[in-house]
Amino acid sequence: MLTLPLMLFILLIELCVGQFTVMYLLDMRHAVKRSFLVLYAFIYLLLAGLTYLFQQGFSSPDLLNSFKLLDHSWTGSLSLPVLLFMLLLIPYTLFLLMDKKAGIANDGTKPEAETEKRPVTVVFILRMISGGLAVLAGLSALFVAGMIYRPLGGSGLGGALVVAGFFAASLALGGVMTAMWLGHWYLVTPAMTEKPLLLSTTLVLIGVLLEVIFFVGAGANVAPAQATIAPHSTPTVVATPTVGNSNQPPPKVTVKPADVPTVTPLGTVAIGWLRILVGFALPLILGGLAWKLVRDRSFQSATGMLYLIVVCTLAGEILARGLFLGGLY
Repeated sequence: MLTLPLMLFILLIELCVGQFTVMYLLDMRHAVKRSFLVLYAFIYLLLAGLTYLFQQGFSSPDLLNSFKLLDHSWTGSLSLPVLLFMLLLIPYTLFLLMDKKAGIANDGTKPEAETEKRPVTVVFILRMISGGLAVLAGLSALFVAGMIYRPLGGSGLGGALVVAGFFAASLALGGVMTAMWLGHWYLVTPAMTEKPLLLSTTLVLIGVLLEVIFFVGAGANVAPAQATIAPHSTPTVVATPTVGNSNQPPPKVTVKPADVPTVTPLGTVAIGWLRILVGFALPLILGGLAWKLVRDRSFQSATGMLYLIVVCTLAGEILARGLFLGGLY
């Protein structure tokens, strides 16, 4: 239970940075409507504020330094990029509100060749600069978080893949959440071009494929530190309290032998296979189906598939981070 706050912060920072990065790419390409950008800019701003509060409360340097296996030289560098990411979303949102011509100029009622080209205004440039800096700050936060937890992947390539895994998970989580929300926009504007939803779905597939590659490259080792078990552990002495008067015999003491394993409902091997099924196999299969449905402009069915991918991707990342952080003990 002590690793639950750490896992919550990791999920939040991956989700928050990934979602905004995908939306920023769509904004840069004038691929979605202004109303979509404005709504989710406020949502991402609130989510970034929540992420910063989680970092201050659940991933502060004092708390992270209490875990011996983490890289303590990076723990003090996490707060600044998370704070900058949140603060830079404020001018981005303000510039978006000021730009009345933000977003796509064609709602699908005209041929794509007749789409009006958006002018490059000062407000647009300022929005792109603030949004780009926010993306850089978010990616920096992911990098610092990966460097903090790098020792759990072992030395050499394993540690590097831990850092890369943070970026891949952020792309998968952020892409699928943005794609799912974007799919709802097609239910009210079905004539809109399928390119933005196709791009978001493609990013999801790329993110999951990168996760698979990093997982295999690390030797499918979920938590290397878990394999290290002290060979000379002492027996556990458990005192069973009793309630009674002074004439009763002393409390019963039971001694658990050192070589007796603790029985859990599911072992790490079973949870690891469940993570592969839920986090890798199902998102890739359903993502391929969603991609085909988007190409066929069957947006309602594609949105339903994206709902399932959101559930599978989030569940898979929770399982992955739970196993990964289990190496702290």
